[in-house]
Amino acid sequence: MYAVLRSEKTKFFSFGWCMLGIIGANLVPVLFLLTSSTPITEGEEGMLSLILQSLYLGQLGVIVASASYFGQEYSQSVLRTTLLTQPYRVKLLFTKFVNITVIIVLTGIVSSLLGLIVLFLQHDLEWTNSFGLRLLESVSLATVSWILLAWITSALSIITKSLITPIAIMLPLILGLSQMLLQVFQLAKYLPTLAVMNIYTVASVGIYLDEWLGLGVQLLWAVVLVGIASWLFAWRGVR
Repeated sequence: MYAVLRSEKTKFFSFGWCMLGIIGANLVPVLFLLTSSTPITEGEEGMLSLILQSLYLGQLGVIVASASYFGQEYSQSVLRTTLLTQPYRVKLLFTKFVNITVIIVLTGIVSSLLGLIVLFLQHDLEWTNSFGLRLLESVSLATVSWILLAWITSALSIITKSLITPIAIMLPLILGLSQMLLQVFQLAKYLPTLAVMNIYTVASVGIYLDEWLGLGVQLLWAVVLVGIASWLFAWRGVR
């Protein structure tokens, strides 16, 4: 198990698109905070709001990294070689999901810390225990959402046997397509990207699901898609 996990870690960090996604998940939030002209007029509330907004944009990098990690097996036609070195498909798939989960957790922590450092350097704000607890809760929920989003994107890569298709589906949803769909269909609030919108806002917005309900909906999406992807990965031919 450890040897397979180490091999998968090497495979992840040796693929340029995976690294681009991880760098983006850290860099995009920082650039957003550096270029944001929104003054923090509400002290800790405003600071927390900016951090959550930056983490929302960090989802773009999560999508690219996850789709690239699983999609490279098909885009570079290396799945056959991978299965020769690790013929137990269920074990391989489990290891891949463990690997992407650990990477996304670490990325979420780094991205949050970088954003916090940038804001403290930009604004003269004092740290309080109450703010620390709120920040920890909010960032933890956002990181869990990142993990579920990574699972959903990874599952789509396996289902479609593609690197590009999951990115083409998920990125527009994050960048505003889901909001447009919500204007037409109220059921769009159950999309995996919209269901968790209240996680990335300080004040709950009524048109979106409650943060815990939304997280549950996103988890359901992840379970269903990962279940389908696992079955296909276990029984489908290499090509």
